[in-house]
Amino acid sequence: MTVMEKLSQAIPLANPWINNWRNEGKNVLGYFCTYIPEEIIYAADILPVRVRARTCSAGDTPMGDAYMTPTACSFTRCCLELANQNQYDFLDGIVSCNSCDQIRRLYDNIRFKAPFPYHYIIGVPGCVSDTTHEWFKHEISKFKESLEKNFKVSISDEKLKKAIRVYNKSRELLKEIYNLRKHDNPPITGTEMLNIISAGMSMPRDQFNYLLSQQLQELKEKEGISDYRARIMIVGSMLDDPEYLKVIEDLGGLVVVDSQCLGTRYFWDLIDENKNPMDAIGERYLSKIACPRMAGKYPERVDFMMKLIKEFNVDGVIFQRIKFCILWWAEIFMLRNKLKDEGIPFLELEREYVLSGAGAMKTRVEAFMEILEANK
Repeated sequence: MTVMEKLSQAIPLANPWINNWRNEGKNVLGYFCTYIPEEIIYAADILPVRVRARTCSAGDTPMGDAYMTPTACSFTRCCLELANQNQYDFLDGIVSCNSCDQIRRLYDNIRFKAPFPYHYIIGVPGCVSDTTHEWFKHEISKFKESLEKNFKVSISDEKLKKAIRVYNKSRELLKEIYNLRKHDNPPITGTEMLNIISAGMSMPRDQFNYLLSQQLQELKEKEGISDYRARIMIVGSMLDDPEYLKVIEDLGGLVVVDSQCLGTRYFWDLIDENKNPMDAIGERYLSKIACPRMAGKYPERVDFMMKLIKEFNVDGVIFQRIKFCILWWAEIFMLRNKLKDEGIPFLELEREYVLSGAGAMKTRVEAFMEILEANK
């Protein structure tokens, strides 16, 4: 079995890694957003798992439609549907934050319609300042105390420092793999990269790092991909379905980089290991590469996108936005103006959380590939 195949075992909702963890008598918590500090959970010897809903069927979310309304994004409706079907029964609780109004409402609905033994919501400020840094540190300190009280554990500074080192190692390894994608012939597809990141959010982090190190070495020795038509950057909202990227890559668009919450925005920034651990965690999570929920951070997001476009030699950008995602509707509206000014081709795709309408998507992507080839 290859390393990639081993990592792929960790992608399903209930996987062998989670089962082994639970068989050791340990707890598992699901979380909904990259602003949730995984290190605090992991330091409590609890496994943090990013909540996803890839087994949800398109158009089959009666409870999600009833309680979230059909005009809520399909990701939140799918999550509520699977929670109602007890498909998250491997979780001992959920942790959320006010990442957007729809995630906030999802937390409320799960709590009252499909409850878990443990629920917690962290207040994440919508801007960054000295005041909000202090406030956020207070928020995550309360979260730490809640974990200690409810799971009868002690989260010492030493445990936090160890967790920080483990997660920083993941970030460094992932960044090394991303740097390999700068090559003219990258050794890995965007589809494979999304699978790797998804696996890391669904298995013990030290075991993930071990496999990730092996994967990195294999990729360094692997012959690169040369039969592609264009180098693509993906930008947008929650995307955890590799089949979506496979549609693009089957048409010759090799995804070499991204700006997504299951991508660069998840791992790009390290935590300072030389500071007080709780202070360092708070600073990193509030000041990391921001998503559109963070006011005043648009210039930094633009600069980050343009820097990646240059470093990864991107031919064109594909914006993907889940229908009814208000934050990304506004963000993409502004980002595309920047790309127009810079003369960088882009394609905007509205989608549902579950891959649907693949035929229409293929038609538009194929036309985009032809434009990019004509520009070379």
